Amino acid sequence: MKFPIRTTLLTVSTALILGFSVQAASDDDTPLSKEMSGLNKQLRTLKKQVADASKKDANIELVEGIKKHLAAAKDLEPATTKDQPADKRAAFVAKYKEEMASTAKDFDALEDAIKADKADEVKTLLDKLQKDKETAHKEFKAEDK
Repeated sequence: MKFPIRTTLLTVSTALILGFSVQAASDDDTPLSKEMSGLNKQLRTLKKQVADASKKDANIELVEGIKKHLAAAKDLEPATTKDQPADKRAAFVAKYKEEMASTAKDFDALEDAIKADKADEVKTLLDKLQKDKETAHKEFKAEDK
């Protein structure tokens, strides 16, 4: 059975595109990106269900899982550290660790607010965490290529 040239070219080009996508993804798999990915997955779940009072225990477990990812991530360095001038690397890493410690405190406060059934405070903290995430990613995360 003969394959038309168009089908063959389409198959080859698709394979090449997928191959490049997999390679690009594996280049970004740093220990820090893995921790942040796990954190983000749990945070998305938390945001979806945090208003449901019947899931209070599950929400607390999610925050505890997020805090574990944060604890592991604070001991790592952003990939962009190597791009910093040598004389500014230590300050860059110190600022990163300071931001991570501040974020951990915000998650402690979020956990306390969930435990105390303070819905308004939970929403305020989630909004703050989102803004802080955006700011930190601009400063510490490498540009997506």
